[in-house]
Amino acid sequence: MDHVLSVANLSKKYNGVQALYKVNFNLRKGEIHGIIGANGSGKSTFMHILFGSKHIKETGGYEGDIFINNKKVNIKNSYDAIMNGIGMVHQELSLLSELSVSSNIKLNRENVTERTKIFKDFALVNVDKNREDAKSSLSKIGIDINPSVKVKSISAGFKQFVEIAREIDKENLKILILDEPTSSLNIEETEILLTNLKNIAEDGVAIIFISHRLEEVARICHRVTILKDGKVTKVYNREDFNINKMANDMIGKEITQALKHGKKLLEKDILSFDNVEVHYGYNSYKNIYLDIKEGEILGITGLAGHGQEIFGYGLMGIYNMNGKIFYNGKKMIPGNTDSIIKKGVYLLPDDRKEMGLLLNKSVWENLVFECYDRQDEFVKYPRFKNLSPLNHRFIREYSNNMVDKLNIKVKNIYQKIKELSGGNQQTVCIGRAITMMPNILFIGEPTRGIDVYSKEIILDILLKL
Repeated sequence: MDHVLSVANLSKKYNGVQALYKVNFNLRKGEIHGIIGANGSGKSTFMHILFGSKHIKETGGYEGDIFINNKKVNIKNSYDAIMNGIGMVHQELSLLSELSVSSNIKLNRENVTERTKIFKDFALVNVDKNREDAKSSLSKIGIDINPSVKVKSISAGFKQFVEIAREIDKENLKILILDEPTSSLNIEETEILLTNLKNIAEDGVAIIFISHRLEEVARICHRVTILKDGKVTKVYNREDFNINKMANDMIGKEITQALKHGKKLLEKDILSFDNVEVHYGYNSYKNIYLDIKEGEILGITGLAGHGQEIFGYGLMGIYNMNGKIFYNGKKMIPGNTDSIIKKGVYLLPDDRKEMGLLLNKSVWENLVFECYDRQDEFVKYPRFKNLSPLNHRFIREYSNNMVDKLNIKVKNIYQKIKELSGGNQQTVCIGRAITMMPNILFIGEPTRGIDVYSKEIILDILLKL
C-alpha cells in the first residue's frame, strides 16, 4: 500500500538524552492516525521533526529517513515542510490578535489585485477575496464567523478553528498534524470539529491526531500509534481499539481516578463579588454576584467565550473590573496585583505560554518564582526577604521533590522550560500554584494537554488543597 508519509528509524537526542529512538511510522492518504503517549513520551519531538522546527536544527538535527509519497525528503525547516504539503496546528496558538480572522488565515498567501502589481512581490491585497476564501475554509470545519473581526475579539475555541482553517486553506496540503486540537474546545465545538475532520480526511488529506482524550482518539482514528520513552511500543488497528488497554500501554500502570469525598462546607465566605462589572475587548458583563466559601472547589463552566475566566482575570487586572469585592469581609481593590497575591490569592491562567511561564528560564525558576513572600525557606534570611540571597539548597531539594510528586518528565530541574512538552509545561505551572500555598486559587483548564496519569495526580492534589 502506498503511503503519503513514511518514517524510518527516526531518532533524536537532546544534550545526550534520547528523545526518540528508531521510530518507524506510516500514514495513508485519507487516514486519521492517532499518536498517543504520556507527557514526555516523544510526541512533541516527533511533530517538530516532521514540521521542521528550528529547535530541532539548533540542537543537532535528527537521524533517520522521511518519505513523502515514497520520495525521500530532507526537512530542514518549516518552509521545507510546507512545500512538501505538511501543515501543523500547535497546541499553543500562534495567531496575530490585532489582525482580522481572514488576514490570519491568508497570511503569506494573500490574494492580490492583479492590476495593482508593480513588482513581483508588491501589490494591493484583495481583501474581499481573502474574506471569501477564509469563510470557505472555516465552513469546511463547520464554523460560521465573520472573517472581518479581529482575532482578539473571538473566543479561544474559535481561535483554534481559525488555526485549523489556515492550514486547510493551503492548496497543496497533504498531511495535517493536529496537536491537542480539542483541548480548548467545549463539547459542542469538539463535536463540530471531529465530524468535519472525518470529512476532510474523506477528501484525501491525511491527518495525524495527537490527543490525551482517548475517547476522541478511539472515535475518529483509523489507527493509533503509542509512544513511550521515545519508542513505538504498539500500533492498534480500529478493530482492536480498547481505551483501557491503550491507557495501560501509555503509562505502564493502572490509573486510579481522583474522587471527591463528601464534606461539610464552612459557612464563611472568603471572597465575594457584589454587583461587579467586567469589560474586555468587545465583551461586557454586568450585575455579577458570586460568593466563594472557604475550603470549597467551585467550578465555573459554560460555552467557550462566555466569561468563565472573568473573576480571576478581573481581580488580577487583566480585565477591567469595577464593583465591590470583599476578601475575608474587607474590601479588595481589583488590579492591585501585588497586594492581592500577598493576601494569598493566586491566578493560574489558562494561557500558559503567554501568561504562565518564563520560557527561557529553568524548571526550578518556573516552579518557585513569585513564591518567596509565601515560602520563608526559599531565602536564607527571612527577616530581610527583599535583600536576602536565595536558599538554593532548599530550593533544589524542593524542586526535585515537586518534579517527582507531579510526575514531570525533565532531564533535571535546570532544563529550560521551553524544551519541555506542553503537558509538562502545564504541570510545572500547577507546581508553582501549589508552591504559592494560596488561600484562594483561580485555576483555568488545569489539566489541558496532560496525560491521563498526570491528570489524576493533579486532580488529587487539588482535592487535598
